[in-house]
Amino acid sequence: MDSESNEVPVAASSPNFFVRLFKGDISLPVTYWVFGVLIGGVGFRIVLEVIELNYATIATSSFGIWLVRSFYWFVIACSVYILIAIWRSAGKYPGKAVWAALARVAVVLGALFLAGHSIVGMRQGTNSDTTLQEELRIMNKSLPVIMDDATRLDHISLQGRDIYYDYTLINLLAKDLDVERFDAVMTPKIKTNGCENGATRPLLDEGRKLVYMYRDQQSNPVSKIIVSRSDCL
Repeated sequence: MDSESNEVPVAASSPNFFVRLFKGDISLPVTYWVFGVLIGGVGFRIVLEVIELNYATIATSSFGIWLVRSFYWFVIACSVYILIAIWRSAGKYPGKAVWAALARVAVVLGALFLAGHSIVGMRQGTNSDTTLQEELRIMNKSLPVIMDDATRLDHISLQGRDIYYDYTLINLLAKDLDVERFDAVMTPKIKTNGCENGATRPLLDEGRKLVYMYRDQQSNPVSKIIVSRSDCL
């Protein structure tokens, strides 16, 4: 896009910049490059990457999951707003017609991409396994993560219908650990957390099991603790 402006006088009844932007009354270069590319493209991508890299921490609560999903819908709404603004601004562009045409081609491609992404999301909503696999894929991008002074979460996977959590006891060796005491202490804590946590309880209610696999610092198996819906009754 070149720097020629298509900004037009605005009536006193529409002084708000974002109203003018939506109507296409802001110059095409500003609308396309600042809002379409810089904010709608680069800005949102950076925020989404930060969310994905910290998803394992965010998704430990139902509020965190709600916050992430709300942001995704916010991104979709903003993307629609920006695409409409670019389309309208291109229609009022007084410069070379080729720039307006290219802007509208970009809008069409952006709309197709957005529609495809939304359709995939809706299809995933009808297939809980597919949705869960995607969430675990995103969550694993932020792993491994240190959970406390003694534990590291390395990986989460869907095996059959059950969710497996692979932990490492970073300061311990299996041969030095009293496994029976470990199980006696950890099992009730893990089951209580699984039943009360807003992120995991819905999984249990679907009939899934949460399987917590613990290994020592040399990857030797230590313990396997399973949580099912019956543990929450």
